[in-house]
Amino acid sequence: MAVEMKDEALTMRESQDPRMYLGRLEQLIRSELGPLQAGVEPLLGEVRAGVAALYPEAGATRLSPQEHQAQHAKLLQTLDGLEEVLEALQLAARVGRGKG
Repeated sequence: MAVEMKDEALTMRESQDPRMYLGRLEQLIRSELGPLQAGVEPLLGEVRAGVAALYPEAGATRLSPQEHQAQHAKLLQTLDGLEEVLEALQLAARVGRGKG
C-alpha cells in the first residue's frame, strides 16, 4: 500500500490538479489506517504545504525555478519518510485487525 500511495503521490507533478491526488492519498490512508492515521498527520501536513508551494492557486505567487527545485526535493524527501511511516502503521493496523 505505501509504495502504491507514494507512486500515486509522485504523479502529482504530472497532473493538472495535484490536490485531487493528495485528496485521494489521504482517503486511502484513512481507509487503510483508521485511527492510526494520526501517526502520519505531521508528514501529511508537510506534503500539503509542499503541494501548495509547488502548485499555487490561481493568482498566487509562484516560486522561482531554484525555489521550485528545492521545494520539489524537499517534497520527495517528505514522501520517502511518509512511505516508511505508512509501512509501519499499515503493519500495526493489520496486526490490530487480526486481534479483533
